[in-house]
Amino acid sequence: MTYRFLIYISHSYGIPIGEPLEKEIVRQGYEVKWFADMAYSKKGIDGKSSCANVQEIINYHPHIVLTATNNVADFIPGIKVQIFHGFLANKRSNERGHFRVRGFFDLYCTQGPSTTSVFKQKQKQYGYFEVEETGWSKVDPLFPLEENKNSQKPVILIASTFSQKHSLAYNDEVLRELKALAQSGRYTIMAVLHPKMDVAIRTKFKSMEGDNFTFYDTTYLIPYFKQADVMLADTTSAITEFILQEKPVVTFRNNKPGPYHINIQEATEIDAALQKALQRPEALMQAIRDYIEFTHPYKDGKSSQRVIESSIRFLHKDKKHLKPKPLNLVRRLQMRRLLGDFKNKSFTSPITLSDQKNRQKVTAIIPVYNESHNIENTLKSVAFADEIMVVDSYSTDDTVAISKKYTNFIIQRDFGYPASQKNWAIPQATHEWILLLDADERVTLALQDEILEILNNPAPDINAYWIYRKNHFMGREVRYSGWQNDKVIRLFKKSHNRYEDKMVHEEIIPEGKVGYLKNRLYHNTYVSLDHYLNKLNKYAYWQSRDYDRFTGKLTPFHFLVKPFWKFFKHYIIQQGFRDGIVGFSVSFLQSYSVVLRYMKLWLYRRDMK
Repeated sequence: MTYRFLIYISHSYGIPIGEPLEKEIVRQGYEVKWFADMAYSKKGIDGKSSCANVQEIINYHPHIVLTATNNVADFIPGIKVQIFHGFLANKRSNERGHFRVRGFFDLYCTQGPSTTSVFKQKQKQYGYFEVEETGWSKVDPLFPLEENKNSQKPVILIASTFSQKHSLAYNDEVLRELKALAQSGRYTIMAVLHPKMDVAIRTKFKSMEGDNFTFYDTTYLIPYFKQADVMLADTTSAITEFILQEKPVVTFRNNKPGPYHINIQEATEIDAALQKALQRPEALMQAIRDYIEFTHPYKDGKSSQRVIESSIRFLHKDKKHLKPKPLNLVRRLQMRRLLGDFKNKSFTSPITLSDQKNRQKVTAIIPVYNESHNIENTLKSVAFADEIMVVDSYSTDDTVAISKKYTNFIIQRDFGYPASQKNWAIPQATHEWILLLDADERVTLALQDEILEILNNPAPDINAYWIYRKNHFMGREVRYSGWQNDKVIRLFKKSHNRYEDKMVHEEIIPEGKVGYLKNRLYHNTYVSLDHYLNKLNKYAYWQSRDYDRFTGKLTPFHFLVKPFWKFFKHYIIQQGFRDGIVGFSVSFLQSYSVVLRYMKLWLYRRDMK
């Protein structure tokens, strides 16, 4: 099964967290896209496969959303997996910081025992999510550990959080000391700052550059971690990332220092603390090793693999034991405002997919004639089918050539009318289940998942399924105008169903119960006015033959009253006015089609062409 992943970030520091996951997803042969909900971060994912907006996410319909930020919109499909945007840095209390539960996530992939233990307690407390310890994807590139081969002077890496209260970068005395150390020539100093750091501070660091001091404006710190011998920092979560290499860290006024830090209070202590760190005293190094074991004991560089595997297991796992998520109305509204979406429905419970190893097979049937402008997208949308049959009426364009790229099962027959063509093709399918599409219809990814789930465990008493259609008219979605409840039987068993023998608007005559699918077909009904008028003319011709069997004498009622009623029904009763000019056009053309079909009938009865 091919899984669809979405890597969801807010700030650019989420990119190096997601990239090892992206690499692992691709390695395993699955699909992955990115989404950034902050405008400045979108630039950082340029060149990656990404979703530009909410509608593109909805169309992509991810199975798993890997979230390197605190919040994720509840109307995005898929299970929501918290992968964290940093290590526990102790800058805030547990309830306001790393361990804050916001009610969005279904699975927490924790970094090590220090976080797992607390989130396991919260799992029992809240009951609507699960916790798996996987390690943290961002640090995968750190491993395997490499021995520093600096043959000259020690390399010091400066890192700072963006919070002014906790940041060493705002302390002028610290900056003067760093400048003096650089000028002394005894150290090679590299500096990085949090991407949310004030521009004025970044400018100060940039101005300090010289032979022994370099400022790197980046969020990808792994190469600098590997080069450095010691880190000088404050409370930034980058401290833990660096310590995982079993390298010492000097912290400046850390609010919760541990024995694995060399913590100082004054800028004048920096030089002596760095010298001590470079000596790597055994007591300090043992404290660092103990801290690593408690915080992130994984040294194999496979945390991303564990995150992916844990997420897939959870996707397939029965989740009936989980409680409903909290209403969380304020945070949900905040996310809708952030993303500018107020129409998509919320997903209040995590989805569960079957493994589909024993699902029943399906044949997709597509009747065509000169559909070169449509057929490729239709064929792509049914690529999941076990067999694809194209039923061609001797097209004169590239329809057959395009179809051959996707299937070898192409049969041809002169076209009589739609029902006869379909009833001729259906018995030739290999499989019992049939998915029949017109060339202007597309199976969305959400509908694909639903169909595969149905085939994995079909209801024994249901032989066919209604599928609602999302109709488009000349590139615009039609939400009203009488088309909002448009539905067709498109998924059915061939041994229990056939099309009624009508010239137009034929429908399946089912044997037994008919079910309903939740997701809709994409229906690109008419791409241009000329296309629509040609189709109306063709349908009017066919309908005139059907109408001749039950329509009495033609009167002004058929040519005046019925067309007016058709317009009134579509535009007023079925709220076509809410679709704007598209709604007016649809309603008017529906009215015109009534006139046209009775005119064709009038001509037919007079043996006129």
